[in-house]
Parts: sequence; structure tokens; C-alpha cells
Amino acid sequence: MTSGSNGVAPAKRTVPTARPWAEVWGSPISHSLSPTLHAAAYRELGLDWEYRAREVAVPDLVPAFSQLGEGARGLSLTMPLKEAILAVVAHHDPVVDLLGVANTVAFTSDGPVATNTDPQGVEGALDDAGVHAEIAWIVGAGATARAVGYALANRGTQGIVLVVREPARAVATADVLRSCGAKVTVVHQDDVAKAPSPGLVVSTLPGGAEFPFVPELTVLRSSALLDVAYHPWPSQAAVLWQREAALVISGLSMLVHQALHQIRWFLNGHANEPIPGEGEVLEAMKRSVGLPSS
Repeated sequence: MTSGSNGVAPAKRTVPTARPWAEVWGSPISHSLSPTLHAAAYRELGLDWEYRAREVAVPDLVPAFSQLGEGARGLSLTMPLKEAILAVVAHHDPVVDLLGVANTVAFTSDGPVATNTDPQGVEGALDDAGVHAEIAWIVGAGATARAVGYALANRGTQGIVLVVREPARAVATADVLRSCGAKVTVVHQDDVAKAPSPGLVVSTLPGGAEFPFVPELTVLRSSALLDVAYHPWPSQAAVLWQREAALVISGLSMLVHQALHQIRWFLNGHANEPIPGEGEVLEAMKRSVGLPSS
């Protein structure tokens, strides 16, 4: 060992490690609340992590992913990247192959994993509101509708009605949800009065979209509404239910819970266990976007 002039071995030089970071990718992305939610969670956890929003369109996905720097812990993905990412990341959580979309990439010790936390977002939002329904209507039949239906099937909903404009385009989603054990029917939006009365209606339409039908008063008064959109708010659907003093759940609640499960993945490399102090973290995330405490 080489010693200094005073007989003390010189300190070993340490190589600084990169600051851990995560990002949300999509196009457009400036509206995203994910940076607000994740920042609140990392503050509560006492983590010096950075979370950024990055404009990434489908043509940019492969080069952006191949150039990720040190410290990457995870990516949150919005449309149109939720489907495109499947060809980029080889390892998929089983739910991704079932639903055909991923909203999360976690960089684990075994490499990047594509997963989907939207179902946990739905379940968390409904749990917070105390909503359980034997029959549920899902307005729409796209990727979000599949995640919603999967969550409802996990919660024991027996009957799922897909209310759509073009029934032929709902066949694939109906088949996926049937494989989860749910009884699924597809109804044209003009024939919704013929569908069994629901305890829950979930709108999977994009924010600002026109709600395609006006439910009967009996439906409005006897069902809760979960609208996955949260901007602009209130949505057309929310106004219909609020007029009848019915329970309305904003998509913000779903957003918070899906982000919480993303953080589980980013910290643990899986979502099977809560993160430390998860209850306090969840409350901090809710406060950051103006949601009331549980």
C-alpha cells in the first residue's frame, strides 16, 4: 500500500453515480400531470430523483430509447407510444400481452420490462370511492377500455357492456375481456336503452370528446360514473351525472393510482409489494393534483 507523507493511505477516489431519473414520453406531452405526481412521491420518500416530461412521437421512439443515459429507472408512456413500445422492449409483463398495450417501462436488474398499471389505476379509483358493480357499461372499446374491463373482471364484475359506435370494431376487446372471465355484450350507442341497467358506467373517451348518448334518468340516478378523462373538467358525461347528484369519479383518481404502481416498479422492479410509507405517499400525490384525502 502506498502512503502519503504523513503515513496515511490516500483516500480512494469514488466515481459519482448518476442521479436516478424517470420520464413521461408522448406527443403531445406538455399537459401531463405525471411530473407533478412523481415529484410529490419522491419528495415524500426522501429520494433525490428527477422526473421529466419529454416530447417523443412514434418515429422518435427507437432512437430515443436507444440513447437513454445512466440513471434511468423508468418511463411512463402515453398514446401513441403505448402500442409502439411493445416492439422496442422484448420483455413484457403478462398483462401487456393480454391487453396489447403498455404504459410503463421499468429498468430492472434483469433489463427493461414493459408493463401496464392502468388496471391498478382503475381498481384504486373504484376502491377509494367504494364502488362495486355487478354490471358495468364501458363507453368505448379501445386500449383504455381493455384495461378498464380487465380491472372490473378482477373486481368480480359479472356483466360488462361495451357501448360503442361501431360494434364490429369492439370484437377484439370483447374477446379479451371474455378471456378474463367476464360476460361481455356489445351494444350500439343508439340501442343502449336495451342494455341491462348498470351500477357503474365508465367513459374511456378522450378528454373533451362529446358523450355519444344521454342515459335514461334511472341509469343516471342508480349508477356511478368513472370518467378516465380529467381535462377539461367537468366532462360532458360528468355534467349528466352531477345533475342527478350521482357519484362521479374523475380520471385524476385513476391517474394517481396508476402512477403509484409505476413507482413501485421503478423502486422495486416489480409491483407486488408496497413501497415504504405508501399510504403517506399516496396522500401526497393526491394533494399535488387537488384531490381530497381518502
